[in-house]
Amino acid sequence: MKRVTILLFILAMAPVGFSADPQEPDAATMALNGKWLLASGEKSGEKLSQNRTIFLVMIDGRYMVKIGGQGDQGTFKIDQTKTPNTLTFKSTNGSSAGKKMLAIYELKKDTLKVCYDLSGKAFPGKFESKAGTPSFFATYHLLKPNRAPG
Repeated sequence: MKRVTILLFILAMAPVGFSADPQEPDAATMALNGKWLLASGEKSGEKLSQNRTIFLVMIDGRYMVKIGGQGDQGTFKIDQTKTPNTLTFKSTNGSSAGKKMLAIYELKKDTLKVCYDLSGKAFPGKFESKAGTPSFFATYHLLKPNRAPG
C-alpha cells in the first residue's frame, strides 16, 4: 500500500514539471520531501488571510508552490553549514520565473518554518517578518510525506 501511495504521488507530480535529477539528493534535502500546507504566514509584517490555501511541494531539490489556480516551480539548495540553515530557491517556471529567493529554515518533525527574503538579496537573520521589508515568514505542516522508506 505504501508503494502504491508513493507511486501515485510521483505520478500526480509529473504533469507539473518534476523530473528525475541526475544528482542523488542528500539526506537534508530528502527530509524536506513532501506536500506542505501553509498553516500561517506573515508578509512584510502583515498576517496572511486564512482564506488562501497555499501548498509547497518539495521533491529531491525541486519545488512547486500552488496558490489557488496559480503557481510557481523551480529548484532549491540547502546549506547546513550556516546557522540557521539556509535555502536558495530558483524559480524556473511561473509568476517568479528567473528570480531567486533566499531563506532560512527550521524543520521539527512535521512542521517546517521558512523565512524568505523575497528580494533575493540577503538571507534573513531571524524567523520574523517586519513591515516595510520584502520578507515572508511561513509555517507549514506536512500533509503527505514523500520520503524514502526506512
